[in-house]
Amino acid sequence: MSVRERVVRVAVGRQHVVQFFDSVESRAESVAGFLAQGYHAGGTLLSIATPRHWTAITEPLRRAGVPVQNGRVAFLGADRTLDRISRRCTPDATLFEQAIRAPVARMSRAGRVYAYCEMVDLLAQRGDLADAILLEAFWNRLAGRAPLSLMCGYAAAHFVAPATHRSLRDICAAHTQADAHSTDPLAAWLLGIAHEGTDTSLPH
Repeated sequence: MSVRERVVRVAVGRQHVVQFFDSVESRAESVAGFLAQGYHAGGTLLSIATPRHWTAITEPLRRAGVPVQNGRVAFLGADRTLDRISRRCTPDATLFEQAIRAPVARMSRAGRVYAYCEMVDLLAQRGDLADAILLEAFWNRLAGRAPLSLMCGYAAAHFVAPATHRSLRDICAAHTQADAHSTDPLAAWLLGIAHEGTDTSLPH
């Protein structure tokens, strides 16, 4: 049985991928691949990312034949959007519905929405892992009502400390798929420890 099969416990008819990254480059390549696949399948694209990461993602997207400045591609800044959906610094279900459901519903009229989100990564960066898990639940609720395929991206470095490993497992369990780029040893190590009982020694 694969790590993915052992870790991911959500049995649903939707696609909600989590991927852990060691570098900006592996993030850009993986996200661009996910979004380009959706675009060429006739879908619309929504990226909720930091401007730095979105700039890195757009280059491989263009190489994959996706015209980034296109009516089928939308970008929202992750920091600003996280502020919009938060009340007292915590994601709020009503504000999430107002800020995210409306654009997803509008975009879905033109086809399935393929979205990338790293608001959860910002929450993990500041140590608010419970809030990241809460936001994942909001996305799952929305995915149950909308034609949505979603990738959430996290920096692997947020989960090195043993105290974060329970949250890591909960995050993986909130998704239908958990991945790491082939060039990211730290991210691959995380997927190993996400299943209880595997070796927790850091990769060399």
